[in-house]
Amino acid sequence: MLLMVLAVAAGAVIYAYTMGYLGGLGGSRTPGALSLDSAKANATSDIITAYVRNIGKGSVTIEVAYVDGTQIDITDVTIEEGTVETVSINASSVGLDAGKTYEVKLVAADGTHLTFSVKAD
Repeated sequence: MLLMVLAVAAGAVIYAYTMGYLGGLGGSRTPGALSLDSAKANATSDIITAYVRNIGKGSVTIEVAYVDGTQIDITDVTIEEGTVETVSINASSVGLDAGKTYEVKLVAADGTHLTFSVKAD
């Protein structure tokens, strides 16, 4: 009886685990994957420049950025599969200070996101 209860519990755990990861597959929109090649922040001009690579399938369009939690609307940047594009963020609403490190999050239309840190020069 104990072995039967353990088998049912293990099956429920495995089911919950796989459905959490596989439940979204096969949908009409599968999120992409982004990778950061490099980034720099200029405290004088309050501009953060990121070189972002699309390592997923299909194209990804980055629509919004967050700098230390502050939302910053940017010009949409579409990154085709396997290519690198430049994403420029005008962080004047945050005000970059030289020597300080900022957390930046880029969010795409399909929910794909990339978070990284950059130190202002």
